[in-house]
Amino acid sequence: MPINFFQVGCKTESNQQLFGLCDNPDPAKDPAYIDEVDSTKWIAEVTNGASVNVDFFAVDHCPGIHPVRVNGESAKRCDGILRHNNKLSFVELKDRDHRGWISGGRKQVTETIQFFHANHNITTYANVDAYVSNKQRPLAVTGSYTEVQKFKDETAIILSNAGLLLNINRNISI
Repeated sequence: MPINFFQVGCKTESNQQLFGLCDNPDPAKDPAYIDEVDSTKWIAEVTNGASVNVDFFAVDHCPGIHPVRVNGESAKRCDGILRHNNKLSFVELKDRDHRGWISGGRKQVTETIQFFHANHNITTYANVDAYVSNKQRPLAVTGSYTEVQKFKDETAIILSNAGLLLNINRNISI
């Protein structure tokens, strides 16, 4: 059965020049969302200089989005997808200070893109990228280069192209 990643019930939107993406702390059970008011809750900060309309579709914890692997296990999912103009950004939100968050986030984003590609025509978008954002580690770290290259290699296989860019950054520019 096809998966609709653009479910209205899991959509928040903004046209503000600055807003945040939030995900309630563990144990997480609610979908991630846009917040325009309380920057202390923001895991990722989105700069929208042109004030375009931006949609954020939660993926993890959104009813009806339950991708399953061939072996029957639940697939990993990123927190959501930003969509504006003709661009998609897959986003994983972390609030962790321990090791392994980049690798885990890369896997979640990669698997989400695989299932998205199986259910939507990703080639209709002019630009597709991904972010792993960590509130406690706002800047990219030196060890992230290996994960960025792995992601590029994995998405090149998925999309039959040069691969997508994985950004390890808390700041997302529209």
